[in-house]
Amino acid sequence: MKKVSRKQLIKGGAGGALAVGVLGPGAAPAFAGDDDSGLQVHVHGNLQGYGATPSTVRLAVSFEVFGRDSSLAGAGWDGGTGTDPSGQVPGGPPPAGPVGACYYTASGSLEGETLTLVGRSLFTNRALALADSEDPGKSDTRADGRDFNGTVNVNTGEVMNWSLSPQGGSFKSDPANPALVMVKHGGRTRP
Repeated sequence: MKKVSRKQLIKGGAGGALAVGVLGPGAAPAFAGDDDSGLQVHVHGNLQGYGATPSTVRLAVSFEVFGRDSSLAGAGWDGGTGTDPSGQVPGGPPPAGPVGACYYTASGSLEGETLTLVGRSLFTNRALALADSEDPGKSDTRADGRDFNGTVNVNTGEVMNWSLSPQGGSFKSDPANPALVMVKHGGRTRP
């Protein structure tokens, strides 16, 4: 940790001078996080079904986690595209575009090039076909509570697994269209 000298503290004005008087000449506050171990990871991609989920089913995802490599936490969303997407964009407005979108939180870690996340879907909007009869033409939002699991190679953009269970499906990136992954390292931001 980097320490602030008495001289720097006094330069802060009368408050600094008062602090030196109260704390004594040996006191020097330290900045936490100066070791640049902070981490931000953003994943954005358009995934395809695998396993029991047909490969024609597509899922747009966007997720961000923050913390240290062994202790990351964040949130994100996904939304079924309903059609074959172009690049990393969902397939247009409903009924073709995002259907059954979920918002969820997760925590995990980055070990080497592998980001591993586990969490829970907080809520989802149901597709138009399942909307309430009293408000036709609109999807509705429901509490969800399904488990979320994600595994991403941050170097190649390969999403090895992105799943919600039960009944949420399993997805991975198309080798021809890897996810966009941004990793930022840093410490505490100072003025």
